[in-house]
Amino acid sequence: MIDKLKSKNTISDEVKYAAKLLSRATLSFLKINLFGQIAIAILCIITIVVIISKTFNNGGGPVHTNGQAAVLVLFAARPISFGLSLITILGGPFLLFTLGNKYVMFRTINRLIADKGEQLLFPMIDRILNKVKANQPQLFQKGTDKAKLQLKILQEIRDSKENKWFKKIISYGFKKVELDEIDFRNENVSFTEILKNKIIDKLKDISEPSRLFFYLILGWQTLILLLTVFKVI
Repeated sequence: MIDKLKSKNTISDEVKYAAKLLSRATLSFLKINLFGQIAIAILCIITIVVIISKTFNNGGGPVHTNGQAAVLVLFAARPISFGLSLITILGGPFLLFTLGNKYVMFRTINRLIADKGEQLLFPMIDRILNKVKANQPQLFQKGTDKAKLQLKILQEIRDSKENKWFKKIISYGFKKVELDEIDFRNENVSFTEILKNKIIDKLKDISEPSRLFFYLILGWQTLILLLTVFKVI
């Protein structure tokens, strides 16, 4: 009875921590992407408005030109600033989204390893690897097909009933492991333990992420705006 209560409490603590970690990750994602995408849009729109106002001289230009002609006029008048603004409009949001996702993932990994790695994440890795070994022990023996082993472990990570975020983290760490570095000919060692330790080492190697990419993207567009205003470009 006591063991059951302890088990329930442990599961409850895991769920609470997973929810807390997920809420923090979601908040970080929203702060970076939502604020960043809006800031990029505002800066680009202001830059283009400045280019239009200076090119058409407050309405004194070719007001009856169609959209394509207007774009050509703007390119001809301010090719660098207008071109850079268009590139930022198209590429900035994608770049911010991609790097923002990486930032959130790395930040979550660092926090999880520091807070609950021993109690929460490492047992999950054990369960996944032990299940693969129980179902297909030949994959952990001499002459094993390492490509097949990798696919089976990734499939087990995807199919397991563990937390979705934690599965992504484990999968990320496992993909960084070079199976060719493991000698499966030695039958006196536990390959599941070696694999687990390598996954953990790869996750621990991830340093605390920086938001520098965020400030560089916004700083880049701010610089374009300032150079446009002062007619440098």
